Amino acid sequence: MSSRKAQRRRKSRSARITAENRAGMIAILLVVCLLFAVLLFEGSRLNDRIGENERKRTELEQAIEEEELRTAAIESKREYMQSDDYVRQAAKDRLGLVESGETIFRPKDQG
Repeated sequence: MSSRKAQRRRKSRSARITAENRAGMIAILLVVCLLFAVLLFEGSRLNDRIGENERKRTELEQAIEEEELRTAAIESKREYMQSDDYVRQAAKDRLGLVESGETIFRPKDQG
């Protein structure tokens, strides 16, 4: 009988160890699944942020290009305003000055 008792103890101990191993494996599997789910969620959030940042970057690059064009136009106008041609045209338009050799035609006064 002692050998049967020993076998039962061994089987019982073996069954208990197997049950503990299963519980441990299930716990590890749950932790791994949880980590996987968290990584998927965070990866999705990061992809969304990357897309948003790319959109903002594109908008900013477009704004920079527009400002560079605007700056070039302002610089061109500034250079023109410092030229003699601009001074002559402004004198004609604002002050009514006439260069020598020019003929002025004025409409008749209707009154």
